[in-house]
Amino acid sequence: MVAQCHAGAGSTFCKGVAEYQANLEIASGGRLKMPPHSGGEIVPSMVELDGIKDGVLDFATTCTMYWMDRFGPACNLFTFQIAGLSPTEQFFWMQNEGLAFLQEMCKDYNVYFAGGFETVPEMFISTKKALKSPADIRGLKLRTAGDDGKIFTEMGASVVTLSTEETYESLMRGVIDGYQLSSPGYDYSVKMYEVVDYMYLGPVRQPQEWQPQMWNMKTWNSFPDDMKKMIIEMGKAAAMNYYRFMVNSDLAAIPALKAKGVNVEFIPQSIADEMVSRAAKLYADRSAADPLFNKVYTSIQNFKNIVRGTWQRM
Repeated sequence: MVAQCHAGAGSTFCKGVAEYQANLEIASGGRLKMPPHSGGEIVPSMVELDGIKDGVLDFATTCTMYWMDRFGPACNLFTFQIAGLSPTEQFFWMQNEGLAFLQEMCKDYNVYFAGGFETVPEMFISTKKALKSPADIRGLKLRTAGDDGKIFTEMGASVVTLSTEETYESLMRGVIDGYQLSSPGYDYSVKMYEVVDYMYLGPVRQPQEWQPQMWNMKTWNSFPDDMKKMIIEMGKAAAMNYYRFMVNSDLAAIPALKAKGVNVEFIPQSIADEMVSRAAKLYADRSAADPLFNKVYTSIQNFKNIVRGTWQRM
């Protein structure tokens, strides 16, 4: 079978996906073989959904926020929400209601969502210059994807969406001034310390990231029930295995990044507050204008309020 991880070659995420694929082969007694491929090896990175739809790929991972052009802003909510659900909360919400919403949204794309990978908060932003206040965002050229891109634009930045490989090259050539890709462990694994001087931590911009485990519908329907059950349940385990792996990777990456000469700091509170304030307005406006966004966001907020009214945070 043909499978592609959307992330860059050698990245922590592709390693996590490859481990899942190898475990499936063992658990299936060799019935399920999927040699690993990284972003761009089979289909261009970030368009894995089209590869699934067209039957070029049997299995793939991606970020749902790459689909803004076809589904509108609701797609971003499945990856993350600014100041939104924590990793554990997002993992549970996807099991409770999120997967059904996602399946409904993509009903015309010949895809089955068996589950998804869960991971840690991302870097707030990484740049070539120091950031002290919201005013320092103005004029920067930044790589990001998702709702924060719109907010960075409102704050005066110029925003583009690029693959991991394109991001590195663009920073090296001075085409962009900063970027957001993933967490410290991921960014270290793709050597982003070579092209920036400042890496800013903080969970507000992206408290977590959920990335789907997608199957071509024809491929999925060809599996016997025992294999489908194995894939789903092992997918849940893979999500938590990857989450644990990335927690440990991030803890190791911070001192390693500092040793490479990068300034690793928490984002100034004034910038974080500006992001949260603008996000609240953005989500309110989208809820009023887009019924699908409103349905998904309302579900997320209801779950968040119930959980945090019980445990404060999970």
